[in-house]
Amino acid sequence: MSNVCRVDFSKRHVLALLKLFAILVVLCACFMLLLSLHASSKRSKTGNYVDNGKQKRGNDPISGEARVERSAFSTEEMRNVRARLNARKSELGRCCRTIERTGSNLENALSNMIIDTKHGVSWCPIYKAASSTWMKHFATLGGALTESTMESIRRNVLQINTVVRRAFPRDRDIKKTYRKLNETKKFLIVRHPFERLVSAYRDKLEHAEGRDYYYKRFGRHIAHRYHRYRKPNETRIEPTFAEFLRFIAEEKYFDEHWAPFVDTCEPCTIEYDYILKFDTFDRDQKFLIQELGLDLYLPENELRNINPRGVTTPALVERYMRDVPRPLLDKINKVYENDFKLFSYSPV
Repeated sequence: MSNVCRVDFSKRHVLALLKLFAILVVLCACFMLLLSLHASSKRSKTGNYVDNGKQKRGNDPISGEARVERSAFSTEEMRNVRARLNARKSELGRCCRTIERTGSNLENALSNMIIDTKHGVSWCPIYKAASSTWMKHFATLGGALTESTMESIRRNVLQINTVVRRAFPRDRDIKKTYRKLNETKKFLIVRHPFERLVSAYRDKLEHAEGRDYYYKRFGRHIAHRYHRYRKPNETRIEPTFAEFLRFIAEEKYFDEHWAPFVDTCEPCTIEYDYILKFDTFDRDQKFLIQELGLDLYLPENELRNINPRGVTTPALVERYMRDVPRPLLDKINKVYENDFKLFSYSPV
């Protein structure tokens, strides 16, 4: 009788353990499901500004920019692009030892940097060189693109760079800025200086309509001072491209959209880890995002800026340059001489 009781007790004990084990399995499964739902929710919020969840081809609701699909590079492709970018970095270091500088803008360059220590990346914005794309990227990384913010940007009440600066505020302590900077991977994006000048002119000065700020600050002055070089049939109130170049060559007054790279980002003082180029932008950006693991946070559909007046292509640049006198081109080549040298661009 006692043996029967012991056997019966053992069976009940085993059944109790099995039930407990089953409960634990169910609880673990529920916990994993909750984690999965939480991760999906985060990814959805990250990509929310693109299309409120499921990403599709089309235009960005903020600015009408076209989207470009992004797929992962293979290990071999990553190795090849890394070798090209390392070669650029080495060439920059070599050229830095050959150029002459009369002063340093290091403090301004540091204050210009956008430093994201959370994601381990810093960027020195050079306007008219994919700056709109990366402003959106950093706004996303900073969690700053709320629905109300997007609406303000659409209505042109708020600028995307203001949103980014609020998300990543400048530090008045330069030593602290340097320390934070060195905790991250640093990059900049450059563009052929003349292509950038044509892009800046077309976007800011060629048409006064919708560009009141730039016309009042620069356009009216440039057209008034340099109109004597015009042909008799040129009567427009806006400055011509040649007048814009004369203004730069003679007055050396630089807005952020046409300031030399060397003054904006101090590439010979700040050691950048990656140098991206506008002419190979899709490839370079894809590499950088994958290399730094930013593809976990940025939407898969890239945003490519489309100027309302059309893309500034090399062929279009050539057309704008056609009417610029050779002596004036030589002066502009001199103004941007260090940019040409440091980043292996050919003067015009």
